[in-house]
Amino acid sequence: MSSRQKSPTTRPMRGGTRRRQNSQRRRLRRAQNSSRTAAATGGSCSSVVSDKLEALKNLIPAHANGERKPDQLFQETADYIVLLKTQVLILQRLVDFYGSNQNAAV
Repeated sequence: MSSRQKSPTTRPMRGGTRRRQNSQRRRLRRAQNSSRTAAATGGSCSSVVSDKLEALKNLIPAHANGERKPDQLFQETADYIVLLKTQVLILQRLVDFYGSNQNAAV
């Protein structure tokens, strides 16, 4: 180990510039991809969001036929996810319980 410090000229300056350019390219690419997605669907970003909200409305069972606000839709979605997870847990427990009884009988 030497006690001499490296001079700043020994490090390539180009690498730092390249990193900056790559991050700028990534940001530009993300912006282009989001605009392409909107253009590919034939609308603006708000219409893409509206389409996705409509798809979510079709996935979640409705309690009442009527217009649901997005915040209400997200709450119902979260509740539905909890319900589905609970059902899966119960079914797994039933399989464990009855599966172990069948193995003992055979």
